[in-house]
Amino acid sequence: MGYGKVGVQSLANGAVGPLRIDGRGNLKGAGGGRYAEATLAGRMFAIANQAVLNVTAGLAATYTGLALVNPVGSGKNLIIHEMGAVNEIALPTAACVFGVMTGAGISAATAVLTPRNRLTGGPASKAYVDSAVVFTEAPVLEQVFGTFHTGAVTTAIGSGFYAILDGSLVITPGYHVCPYMSAVNNATFQLSILWEEVDT
Repeated sequence: MGYGKVGVQSLANGAVGPLRIDGRGNLKGAGGGRYAEATLAGRMFAIANQAVLNVTAGLAATYTGLALVNPVGSGKNLIIHEMGAVNEIALPTAACVFGVMTGAGISAATAVLTPRNRLTGGPASKAYVDSAVVFTEAPVLEQVFGTFHTGAVTTAIGSGFYAILDGSLVITPGYHVCPYMSAVNNATFQLSILWEEVDT
């Protein structure tokens, strides 16, 4: 006969375990929200530019924006859950595609910005976040999310995009992930990334 178990289980890949239930015997799903368990375990991190910034156009190795870097030897995989971009002023360019790009060549990256653990007081991230870095190889576009438009320099059309990747992109040690913008737009965007860190 099947049975349930109260509390978090620690199972190896492929192992069979009981259904999770709460103290009342109710079947338990992702209680408290999709990321609550990972957050309470201190595995969830976020970074956001604190003010508008300049962004590099396209797949340039010389990058300006928000670069999330997983250092060699970190012992962690970065599971990318969400990514956002908002324009605070009308775009200087007629249009700008927003997406996500990845790559290697991270030797010049440094820890310029400090990731926030979503568990206040939780452990520090193993990742670096840089706002201006020269990668030793050009990144590759992985996915596009939408296009920012403008009718004129003084007229904004649309205000932002928020992409739910839901763990479908994992950055292993020695690689980076960055928001992709198809056009140079200075002092226009704020960017953010939400990720989880798990052992390799």
